[in-house]
Amino acid sequence: MSPNWNCFYVTNTMKMKFYQRKWFWAIFILVFSVVLARHFKVDIHDEGFGRGWYYGDAHSEKNVESASRYYLEHGFTKNSGLPVYEYNDDNPANDYVYSHYPPLSEWLGGLWANILQEYDAVYIGLFPLLLSVLLFFLIYKILGEFLQEPRAAFIGASLLVLSNYFICWADDIHQHLYIELLKWLFVYGWWMYLKTEKKNLLIYFLLCLSYFAMCLLSYETYVYTAIIVVGFSFVIRKQVFRLDVFVLLLVPVLAFSLRLYVNYLYFGSWDAMVSDMYNAMLERTVGGGSKQNELGRAMTLHDYIWLLPKTRLHRLGHFYIFPSFVIIGLGILGFLQVKKKSAQLFKIVLVVYLASLSWLFVMPQHALIHIFTLRHIGLFLGLVLGYGILRYKEMIITHYREKKYIYMTLHSVVLGYSFLYAMINTFYFVYLCFGWAYPSFGTHKYELINQFLF
Repeated sequence: MSPNWNCFYVTNTMKMKFYQRKWFWAIFILVFSVVLARHFKVDIHDEGFGRGWYYGDAHSEKNVESASRYYLEHGFTKNSGLPVYEYNDDNPANDYVYSHYPPLSEWLGGLWANILQEYDAVYIGLFPLLLSVLLFFLIYKILGEFLQEPRAAFIGASLLVLSNYFICWADDIHQHLYIELLKWLFVYGWWMYLKTEKKNLLIYFLLCLSYFAMCLLSYETYVYTAIIVVGFSFVIRKQVFRLDVFVLLLVPVLAFSLRLYVNYLYFGSWDAMVSDMYNAMLERTVGGGSKQNELGRAMTLHDYIWLLPKTRLHRLGHFYIFPSFVIIGLGILGFLQVKKKSAQLFKIVLVVYLASLSWLFVMPQHALIHIFTLRHIGLFLGLVLGYGILRYKEMIITHYREKKYIYMTLHSVVLGYSFLYAMINTFYFVYLCFGWAYPSFGTHKYELINQFLF
């Protein structure tokens, strides 16, 4: 009887580390060739969409660059440390101090600017660019640890790093790269901490520090991380009322208190500070009565039940390679496969999913306008898409063997459209137009199909 070499190959493949797989380094080279091309060719001040809309947050990066220059030239003590925007245009009449958003990304930009004695985004962006290499490896490592299924983990990680989720934000000098790095570390670290009987105080301190840093980078992480803290503790330890949970939940309170105190120092009174933050909160949640918010009006019932879900689901495909309906289908398949593999992992993934949706309810106006908030669902998709693709592959093979021609036709349509979609929205726009060949193919973009789920 001849040996089953295929079984031997599969077993060895399952034991391989992610960095030992033949496709890993090819993906690494491909991804960072695009990232580096974008870093040195696509300027944050360029006209068009090279660093806007689906492909970056140039507006915020300009603000960080402005603040970095101010910190370089005037230090960190003026204006109570709050960032100064529009400083780069050299017209003092346009300068203004921004008090509504956590300023850690501007502080970091100022730090890098003082180290390099350069404030240009190309220079200070080198630091998040280096951190993105760490995040690249962590995504593969952490998904492998969570899933304990190397193929599913490798596929899920590869889809994330090859997509807009990673590439267009790898050198971002605002909050995006920093938050994703800290988020992945926190979710993994808290999961490991709860699974370990002997508690490591150093790890716990680092978890508190990372949560604190995320809260000083963005309000988006407050509720997301709190759901992870409470949800993981309930799933793994079957209890929520624990000292380590309580202390972690105090972290955002301390971070926000520091945020308010800095504003108080700048405004000079609590009343002025509270009024400033309250008006900002109204505009970012329901839009308030002001026309100065980014939506230009208050949120309506129609926005909540139709426009918000419609725009979020449509944009999903632009962030994660495949059409939105394909991502949703693969996500459901993967979610069900996770449930079959492990009841506890299924609950963990469910907690991550709920955390991913939290910003829609906390700041719906902000979520409706800002496409980059779609990054919150990235970790969840990494956990389920690999399993989803493996399951879908099994379904295709089964239908082919059983000669179910209707299903085979449907599969052909889905696969064909997904390939065309990926070639246009990811390969053409992300890799080529706003990457390697920029600006040879223009600086604007278009939608393949600007319809719900497509």
